[in-house]
Amino acid sequence: MRVLIISSSLSITSKSFILCTLVEKKLRKKCTDIDFIDARNLKLVPHHQNPTKSMQELSAKIQKANAIIFGMGVHCYSVNDSLKIILDNCCENAIGKFFGILCAAGGERSYLSTMHLSQICMNEWQMIQLPRIVYVSGKDFDKNNNITSKDLLKRIQLFSDEFFEIGKKLNS
Repeated sequence: MRVLIISSSLSITSKSFILCTLVEKKLRKKCTDIDFIDARNLKLVPHHQNPTKSMQELSAKIQKANAIIFGMGVHCYSVNDSLKIILDNCCENAIGKFFGILCAAGGERSYLSTMHLSQICMNEWQMIQLPRIVYVSGKDFDKNNNITSKDLLKRIQLFSDEFFEIGKKLNS
């Protein structure tokens, strides 16, 4: 199974990036065919401009992947702007792929913001979602961005295990 992890936050202190790296470590123990994309290293432009080389490369990786994990921050109760650019410009070949969501938000009440990403992926590209979403808020981290929640670590492990097992079955 080819897994693509897209960390979409542009923040230097991104908590969703931390989630993505933890899931990547857990999945690497089960499969080695993983690409990790950090949006902070991409040159992203809006849809009305020609896609950059890094966006074209991301489109190719999305096409080759069997399964995609989207790491996102919450902005105005929806996906962040960089993820929206990625979705609009790079996901045309994501049709029917398996996907999961890792979400970090400032507070505990934005948990439904992931539904916007689910709707886009399922309606636009008929993607299949892992029903389990990892949603975190600032309370799960200390001031140095270290995870302090044992419950969160369990949820990350469960997400990783289920993503691998279900993804493997869907792609066999």
